[in-house]
Amino acid sequence: QLVCSTLSQHLSGTSLSTFDVALHIQHDKRQKKKFRMKRLFGGKKEAPPAPTLGEATETANKRGAVLDEKIKALDKQLLDFKNQLKSTRAGPAQNRIKQRALQVLKQKRMYEGQRDQLSGVVWNMEQASFASENVQTAIHVVDAMKSSTAALKTEMQKVHIDDIEDTMDDMADLLEDTNEINEALSRNYALDEEIDETELDDELAAIDEQLQLESELGETETPSYLVDEEPVPADPAAEPAQPAAAGEQVDEFGLPVHA
Repeated sequence: QLVCSTLSQHLSGTSLSTFDVALHIQHDKRQKKKFRMKRLFGGKKEAPPAPTLGEATETANKRGAVLDEKIKALDKQLLDFKNQLKSTRAGPAQNRIKQRALQVLKQKRMYEGQRDQLSGVVWNMEQASFASENVQTAIHVVDAMKSSTAALKTEMQKVHIDDIEDTMDDMADLLEDTNEINEALSRNYALDEEIDETELDDELAAIDEQLQLESELGETETPSYLVDEEPVPADPAAEPAQPAAAGEQVDEFGLPVHA
């Protein structure tokens, strides 16, 4: 390629010096060498992405669960040693059991310390994750409020306060006219004179006295406002016949016959 480019430049009327040609040849050799090395050993590997807080917390929790299992296993061993000490007499055998129990106890305390440290790390990561989530939530809320505010501004340009006030005034006038129409339609022309509050109080007092009197008389009595003012004449046929005097003539119905 370098020779072809050099010949093309000579043919086009331009010339290169011997030093320039040597530089181009050396550069081309370096590029070919880099390409061969890359094919043999491969290029530079990209670094893996850093773990997130959630992944780190999950890993720490798994490690804590493993430590808990180990502590439970050591507790079981300590319980076995305790039972062995109860069944073993004092002496070298019991001392050996105690030494092994002490080693297990030290191992347990070491695991407990690691678990406590890991719990503190998990707590810190959870707090950092919670703070990060709060920040992300705040960002989303701010973006939503910005878009809502822009939409509200656009919609508010379509609304005019003066038009709303005029509409409400017109509505109030229409309601007032409607009330006047209803009052005119419901007006009663049968009453010529008005009744004042004094007459109303007297009427209510009279009704109260009447009801009290009727309650004293009993429910069997007929209320006074159901009794006719004029007495109804009795039916003559319903009245019993008067007995005839001695020696007086009577008709076939037993009534006295007048001469």
